[in-house]
Amino acid sequence: ANPERPYRGSCSTVVLPLTPPGVFPQELHIDSDCTVAHLGRTTGQATQLVTPTGQSGPVIALLIENKGTYTAANGDQLNITFLGTGLLNVETGDVTFIGVETFNGGTGRFAKASGNSQLEGTASIFTNRGFFTSKGRISY
Repeated sequence: ANPERPYRGSCSTVVLPLTPPGVFPQELHIDSDCTVAHLGRTTGQATQLVTPTGQSGPVIALLIENKGTYTAANGDQLNITFLGTGLLNVETGDVTFIGVETFNGGTGRFAKASGNSQLEGTASIFTNRGFFTSKGRISY
């Protein structure tokens, strides 16, 4: 049996652009340092695609898609995808984003993991650093 459990976590991120500025979708590599329920102290890695969808003054609307993994302290991995939207203020460099993180199996105790969480956060295109929180349900 894979009982459903509450899931919550928070992560600090470091972002590395993989494509030159002005090339879209923008591809990013994200490393995360997290504290996550059921994983404990966790590292994360994701590849992110960011596509502009419109602009109003200095604010650009974004479509954001991620694919990645969280690795628990014992080495078990949880596969994740993320689909969300964001707003980038080109004057301040601040990005806000929200969306749904979906759990898709992994290794060890997360081999049959499923569930999802609501994720929201902020980042800066000037410092390439960010932070997000996540809250939802997971089965494994």
